[in-house]
Amino acid sequence: MLEPLAVSPREAARLLAISKRTVSRLISSRKLVARKVGMRTLVDAESVKAFYATLPQITAPRLLFGERAHVRPRSRPRRAVRH
Repeated sequence: MLEPLAVSPREAARLLAISKRTVSRLISSRKLVARKVGMRTLVDAESVKAFYATLPQITAPRLLFGERAHVRPRSRPRRAVRH
């Protein structure tokens, strides 16, 4: 199967799990290669892969995912709220 040579900025954003605006910033800073065909912008698929490869890996021993994963447990119980 033939892989695409280029993708739209929206598709590049989806592949990298970032916003389309961030893709535009990456193109402006020349971290992603893009070309114009008329009014359409095409992002080089290889540059998307190369950019992803430059991102640091998370080496944390344990990652938490799910509801309230970013919240640390409280050291003491909450006080009751009086109405």
